[in-house]
Amino acid sequence: MAMVTLAARAGTTGDLDSLQARANQAGAQFEGILLNMVFGELQRTFSQLPGSTRDAVSKSYDGFGAEALTSGLARSGGIGLGALISQALMRRATPASDRI
Repeated sequence: MAMVTLAARAGTTGDLDSLQARANQAGAQFEGILLNMVFGELQRTFSQLPGSTRDAVSKSYDGFGAEALTSGLARSGGIGLGALISQALMRRATPASDRI
């Protein structure tokens, strides 16, 4: 009987670890998108002279650069919004009796 309980707990722990990893990934992705929107607009505002036009290739490269910057920031902790989202997702996913 004790072995069944331990196996069930191990499966639950693995499930929680998997759920935590997915919550962390979701938080980081959301923060990356948000930062990309903010930094992308800042980059466009300050990199283009008023009245000048840019071709599509330049716009694409600028977008790739901003996306690489912001996704890297989000993966390394960013401004902390991803961690807050991850914590909120985990609170909603785990029963109150399992929380620390």
